[in-house]
Amino acid sequence: MVEEGKISEEQFREYWGKMKSLTIAILLLWTIPAFWMHLPVATTSKIYILGGIPLHWFNAAFVAVVFGIVLIFAYAIVMDKWDREILGKG
Repeated sequence: MVEEGKISEEQFREYWGKMKSLTIAILLLWTIPAFWMHLPVATTSKIYILGGIPLHWFNAAFVAVVFGIVLIFAYAIVMDKWDREILGKG
């Protein structure tokens, strides 16, 4: 977390711009399993599990959740690195 008053305005703007770009990139990356993975796994749409849930829906949802969790950790690692760089603590 960036503490206000300890960095210059220019550093804060640079940090904010990098953070916005990273957030948009992560969200766009997450749309791949969340929306586009449903198309290739549709071949299993005739297989039902757990009382009627189509297997392709379950597979795509599971992959999207796991991929989202991995992206959250990657985002946290990158943001921590940038925080340490801008605050000079690392």
